[in-house]
Amino acid sequence: MGAEGIGATGTNYIYRKVYEELSGLPSRKEISTEATEHGLEYEPENLREFGKHMGIEFLVTQKLILDKNGRVGSTPDGIWVINESIDKTAYNVSTVEAKCPSAEHFIHLWNCETPADLKKKNKIYYWQVLHQMKVCDALKGYISIYNPYVKAGKLRVIEFRKIDLVPEFTLMEQRTQEAIKIFTAQRDKMISHA
Repeated sequence: MGAEGIGATGTNYIYRKVYEELSGLPSRKEISTEATEHGLEYEPENLREFGKHMGIEFLVTQKLILDKNGRVGSTPDGIWVINESIDKTAYNVSTVEAKCPSAEHFIHLWNCETPADLKKKNKIYYWQVLHQMKVCDALKGYISIYNPYVKAGKLRVIEFRKIDLVPEFTLMEQRTQEAIKIFTAQRDKMISHA
């Protein structure tokens, strides 16, 4: 979601996905750092605190959601099931992205109060929340920023409302279609040379 379009970073990501589809192998190993380990360790606690804060008892966690074509997917840290459709064929949900940064990273994110604030501070997290909402067809999404070590202000929750972000969702859909075109063209080109 760079300012100028897909760009080199986006193209590299798309090519990794082409490689994975054609080889059946992952393109990269999971990277483990102190920060990612911290996040993984405290993510369940973050989601419990989010649930208490929002007054909910149950979240679906780590569920891969795919679009209708199975080409675009997302794994929100939490899916809050609001209710079931009248015909019982779908759910109305909100998504939750749980972040557990430490030290100054936590305070920078904690100072964000709105989606616009988060976009200025961390575009990757901002677009991650929007993408989860898009894939899950959610009208609301949340980022839950949590640190268990601070004595006060352990949790900051920011609500995203689709109605307030329609141009962003339109842009994201355009970029998604562009990425799918690049993916399909590259994959088909390679298949035709097999």
